[in-house]
Amino acid sequence: MNISDIGEFGFIDAIKGNTIYNDSSVVIGIGDDGAVYKTTAGMEQVAVIDTMVENSHFIIGRTATWYDVGFKAVASNLSDIAAMGAVPTHLVLSTAIAPSMAVEELKSMYTGIKDICKAYKVNILGGDTVTSKEGMVLTVSAFGEIEAGRAIRRSGAKEGDIVAVSHTIGNSSGGLDVLLTGAKGFPLLRQAHCLPQPQIALGRLLVKHQCHSLNDISDGLASESNEIAKASHVDLLLQRNLIPRSDELIQWSQEQHKDSWNFVFNGGEDYELIFTMTAADFAALQYEYPEVTKIGIVRSGEGKVYLHHDDQDTILPAGGWTHF
Repeated sequence: MNISDIGEFGFIDAIKGNTIYNDSSVVIGIGDDGAVYKTTAGMEQVAVIDTMVENSHFIIGRTATWYDVGFKAVASNLSDIAAMGAVPTHLVLSTAIAPSMAVEELKSMYTGIKDICKAYKVNILGGDTVTSKEGMVLTVSAFGEIEAGRAIRRSGAKEGDIVAVSHTIGNSSGGLDVLLTGAKGFPLLRQAHCLPQPQIALGRLLVKHQCHSLNDISDGLASESNEIAKASHVDLLLQRNLIPRSDELIQWSQEQHKDSWNFVFNGGEDYELIFTMTAADFAALQYEYPEVTKIGIVRSGEGKVYLHHDDQDTILPAGGWTHF
């Protein structure tokens, strides 16, 4: 059965259940012209939006399942909220669907959306469904909240700060490479690409521990570090030997005779966090959340990033993923 057989409203009826995971702030959810929700006193609201396009961001049957598409579309938005130090609360979405698409495929995509929303207690408040002639286009807009005046920006890095990242970097683009080649194994890399985990808990700890600047690694470490340097009007000096890579990424790169550092710096879609803070605050954070690594320092400058390797400092250009 295809979507054209049941129509827009039939499809809405099929997926509208199990969409509210924290009803304390919801006044009106799916089923009316608009959603209504209550905001929390003393909190400021954060809004983000992201779009995934079939055959541009994903290839069904090769780099993703429909479940993966739904999950990842939400994950990328929640990662942006994590990069502000905020708590995600609600989302709305728009789907452009080919009439020939199977209903079961759409249900699978919405299962992915619901599963990650349930995990992070994010309410699905509604959306829009239209026809597409060239494959799926899925747009998600997510909302969150943070204590007034506490949102962490890219522009707050200070001279003397340490630069740090969460977990390991480059796994997602390494996973994409595995999927595109059709190779077996490498489950960590595959999962990092298909089912990334937004770093909400770490984002909240960074608020607690006085983080100065913060960015999520969606377009590659080179791009995101340059964004912090430029916005903060400082230089970042990164130590290549300190940047954490997974054993699977190193193994895959060696087997394919590829440079693992290209995945790290230019790959993107890791949805890990890069941030700066004082050394003392970083030590307190690391005690509470050990999966963070110092990779460099902030020094006065003009908004550039330098990479130290083999006793030399060279400029690290932004690079990374770009849409155009």
